[in-house]
Amino acid sequence: MSSLLPVKSTPTERLQETSSLDASALLRALEEAERVSPQGSLFLVPLHDDPGTITDFECLSANPAAHAILGPREGSLAGQRLRKLLPGRDAVGWMAVLCAAEGSGQPISAELSVAYPDSRGEGWLYCTVMKVRHFLIARFRDISISRRTEEALRQTRDRMVEILEGTPDAFFTVDANWNFTYVNVHTEDLSSQPREQMLSRSLWEMIPRLAAPPYEQALRRAMAHRVSYRFEAYLPPDNWYEVHIYPSGQGLSAFFREIRDRKRLEAERDALLAREHSLRLEAEALAYERAKELMAAREKLVQSEKLAVAGQLAAGVGHEINNPLSFVIGNLHFALEALGSLTGPISSTEVLQEPLEALEEARTGAERIRGILTDLKRFARADESLLGPVDVREALDFSLSMAMPHLRHRAQVEKRYHPVPKALANDAKLGQVFLHLLMNAAQAIPEGDAANHWITLTTKMEDGRVVVEVSDTGRGMTPEVLERAFEPYFTTKSMGEGMGLGLSICLGLVQSMKGNLSATSKPGVGTTFRVVLPTSMAPAPALTPAPIAKVARRRRVLVIDDEPGMASVFRRIIGRSHEVVAVESGREALDLLAKDEAFDRIFCDLMMADLTGMDVYEALQAQRKACLERFVFMTGGSFTEKARTFLQTVPFPLIDKPFDPQHIRDLVAQAPSLPGFQP
Repeated sequence: MSSLLPVKSTPTERLQETSSLDASALLRALEEAERVSPQGSLFLVPLHDDPGTITDFECLSANPAAHAILGPREGSLAGQRLRKLLPGRDAVGWMAVLCAAEGSGQPISAELSVAYPDSRGEGWLYCTVMKVRHFLIARFRDISISRRTEEALRQTRDRMVEILEGTPDAFFTVDANWNFTYVNVHTEDLSSQPREQMLSRSLWEMIPRLAAPPYEQALRRAMAHRVSYRFEAYLPPDNWYEVHIYPSGQGLSAFFREIRDRKRLEAERDALLAREHSLRLEAEALAYERAKELMAAREKLVQSEKLAVAGQLAAGVGHEINNPLSFVIGNLHFALEALGSLTGPISSTEVLQEPLEALEEARTGAERIRGILTDLKRFARADESLLGPVDVREALDFSLSMAMPHLRHRAQVEKRYHPVPKALANDAKLGQVFLHLLMNAAQAIPEGDAANHWITLTTKMEDGRVVVEVSDTGRGMTPEVLERAFEPYFTTKSMGEGMGLGLSICLGLVQSMKGNLSATSKPGVGTTFRVVLPTSMAPAPALTPAPIAKVARRRRVLVIDDEPGMASVFRRIIGRSHEVVAVESGREALDLLAKDEAFDRIFCDLMMADLTGMDVYEALQAQRKACLERFVFMTGGSFTEKARTFLQTVPFPLIDKPFDPQHIRDLVAQAPSLPGFQP
């Protein structure tokens, strides 16, 4: 508990001074005044033992905010005693504040701990207690989040200081005026001054050796242009450092890593290489090859990590956007249908024309966003190895949309799509292959002459297999280069432009889909990459819509989704024809179904914060299995491995957010009849 603080006079205190009201009238007046307060309020009366010592406090009444802050309890807070209301440790702090206010008659403020009776755990309340006649008023508000934030920031700061103090490198920060703002213990080696004397002093004064032209120029460029620099610095008498400088706030941060031993070894190596010229050439060649392999391996690992993170990010972003986009699109559909069905005088129709056009344009834009999110899901599924029917033309168009910013100023794109069946492939992997081939074609064509260069995309059938060709009119490859084009680490690009892994990875991806990747090329004419894939004759699953006119009765529909806006959009889509009941958590759904399971169709979100759709399924599988055949799962696009496996094992429909309103109506119309219902 923090120190007790007096507070200024309030309207309630002035009410206390109104002697014309008796205690009961005053209590009722204060209760009415506190009823709408956003702060919690408890009205407490002290309880004494025989000697007159305060042993406890009894709650006379509490406003709604107090019930909400202290959490769900059996019955009302009124009539409960403080020591029973709060755990022993919390009650001690409250008793101290209440007794202080009762004894002094002065308002007292304090921060008090509280153990919530629900899942929130422990928290903190900022409480002000004042005495009014024979009772006390305790006003409080929840400050748990701010306290936890402060504690997390403090721990983060302490951890960062601990790391910086524990690093073997010298580290310091300076402000925009070059004055030190932080110095770790190893920085004393650079300055030969205690770090206490360095703080708030100038960098140039404390470490004058850094004012030498090469180092000062790098530091001032980093400060002026807010860019990072890395260089090696020699500071007499015999110290070498690898220096990393980067912007930090309005100033700079700098690491000085001691590399004296490394530089000594380099000098010895140079002396040895100077004496043995032939060995020097061989050693340099070997070191160069090993360095290339190391860099290539590291680059491949970094790229793999980036792709994995990009996939997770794409899934997460898609999920977060799909939820609100679902009710945006649903509401737009509803508004368009509602406005379009209005009838009236010609003048009113003309007034509605422009809003109708604006809504139609908004719906078009939202549908475009839905298309973009659908494409993002491909990256989220990049680690899947399942093969299935894939339309290669759709995969080509998706990759082309991603690569177009790099193509439009180099070449014109021509599509020669011939009818082909779906290929047996993985759409995410195939999209990556096509994207790399398009980027490879763009890099083979010089910029600035797009009118005279072409990139041609062709789909066709040959020998019962699907063939996709990506051709360009770029510089082409010699026979020697073409022969090694698919070798790992082979590249004709300059250092830093690529590691020669792209085509090798593409070949591996195509072969994993039981296909083949080859290339033909001629210098000065261009290159054609050819992807050959097996066909898939599996028919795409289709939903047979049931005419709404055949629905002979009003259906009951349950919507389980922790996104509040979903309930509104379902009511607007089907609420006129059917009864819609909505709950915002899996627990609420299970409680409701335990009492009433007579729902024709149940729409359940797959990923929810409380209980997931999978948890709801498992609970119903054990208790109310008959409900499950009426389930439809909804998803915003973010899948865990468990969720992906779950969807492959259950036979229920899955719809992606945002969804088509007509699809929802069709699913409701096709709902199986409830047991015992005779249409």
